[in-house]
Amino acid sequence: MNTDFRSIRKILWEDWDPIGCGVPKDEYDDYVGPVSRLLVENKPALDVANYLRATAAETIACPVSEEKIAAAVGKLMALRREQ
Repeated sequence: MNTDFRSIRKILWEDWDPIGCGVPKDEYDDYVGPVSRLLVENKPALDVANYLRATAAETIACPVSEEKIAAAVGKLMALRREQ
């Protein structure tokens, strides 16, 4: 499976977006690779959610609501199904 960098980037920027307030579109590019790996390795949605939750809270220091995580994970899982 080949996950699309731009599609993952868009989901992270539009749906996950821990920082908010109009950050540059490349703000979350460092996290596209790890998310892509999780998808390529067919990890369950819970693993992807845990990665996004931990990254937002611990790395970026901007926790994200469960609603935003669920929306992003839902789109990421749909992206994986499309591939």
